[in-house]
Amino acid sequence: MERRYITVVKPLKEHILQVDFVSGSRLFLDMKPYLDKMRFRSLTDPQVWNSALTNGIFVRFGNVELSHDEILSMAEQEQSFR
Repeated sequence: MERRYITVVKPLKEHILQVDFVSGSRLFLDMKPYLDKMRFRSLTDPQVWNSALTNGIFVRFGNVELSHDEILSMAEQEQSFR
């Protein structure tokens, strides 16, 4: 049986990533704080940003990949800064 955690990803304006989970939860992850990092710099290109897709475990933007666990960790860090 293949595990799936993410059902849909949608890149929104202002570099907000909408992530819908199989549980029915929805997360809005602000990616702006990461765009100055070498790994995420290509996401500043609108074509790359808008290419987001998921296989249920990972989110991919061209050659940039985020795991389900990494997305949750980033969201947790975002909450601790508020």
